[in-house]
Amino acid sequence: MGLKKRLMIALVIVAMTLAPALVMVAVTWAVMGSPEPAATWASLPAIAGMAAVAAGGRGFAVRAAVVMAFLAPLTIVAGSSPVSGAALMALLCLVVGRLARFGLHKSALLVPVMMAWPLIDPPTWGGQTTVDRLDTPYLLWMAAIFLVGGLFPALVGPRVLRKKSFPAPTPHSLGEALPYTVMITTLVTVATFYVLDNPQMYGGAFLIAAILVLAPIGRSQTLMPTVLRIGGTLLGSVILVLIVSKVESLALVYLIGLVLIVISLVARFGRQSWIYYVFMMPASACLNATTLSQVGDLGKQRAVDNLIGGIAVLIASALVIGYSSWASKHGHASDEDPEADAVSAAVPAAAS
Repeated sequence: MGLKKRLMIALVIVAMTLAPALVMVAVTWAVMGSPEPAATWASLPAIAGMAAVAAGGRGFAVRAAVVMAFLAPLTIVAGSSPVSGAALMALLCLVVGRLARFGLHKSALLVPVMMAWPLIDPPTWGGQTTVDRLDTPYLLWMAAIFLVGGLFPALVGPRVLRKKSFPAPTPHSLGEALPYTVMITTLVTVATFYVLDNPQMYGGAFLIAAILVLAPIGRSQTLMPTVLRIGGTLLGSVILVLIVSKVESLALVYLIGLVLIVISLVARFGRQSWIYYVFMMPASACLNATTLSQVGDLGKQRAVDNLIGGIAVLIASALVIGYSSWASKHGHASDEDPEADAVSAAVPAAAS
């Protein structure tokens, strides 16, 4: 894919991410008399919605949008306790693991990734400095924000990307999906409990994202992406330090974040994956911050979280590989899966 085409795709993705946020800002402005910054969180489900469109088509994306709308208030309430928050994330990981049987896990995992933000550090509302996790109007607004954010790419994406072909989902056998499910559920549950039990880690969603994105599945997967992401994140933290030291305007920080995310997406659709990891780190820190002081703090948290998450995935992957080798030698694992044919036949139906 040429540079021009990659740049156009990156700009389309950024535009589709920003559009529902701008729509919800306008809606809250019309209803409440002033724009509500929390409405910009519609970009979170929009990212997951675009991935759902690419993986399973419009039908799968619409289902994902509805699920995220119901999950938004649940995650905000569940985040009031480390136990309930960890339990909810465990359930979401089990669903992701099940969808691995249909090859839909790569897009589905973005749902718990995006839900980790309102779970750990939900946005304030109406000019308040603290969040009332049980406020009914607030919860209804957040459900609406996530619904619009998820539905926008589900309805618009297939038209915009109608000339773009995506690879069909690749189902995984039970022998591949089961260790993967155990890995992500265990690591994410422990990480969520720890983050919620330590409120100063308000950027803890980065840790959950690192685990889910880096966790490998199947025998063909390698650990190199984990190593590249750790190295790229550390280099990206250096870039972020330079940005924080030179910029004194939060608006300029957001603009820099948009430029960096375009650069990272252009690299992502090419062969320079390490560039994607380098620039995505400072981009996410710039776009997730609400104050200038948070830019550097979020960057530091992301660097540490990616390092810890990467090491955890490396250790867990080594254990999974060891188990798979032992199971193969003792006849407990086989490429012949009695459910495989049924899963393969169900993929088109699940994606429609």
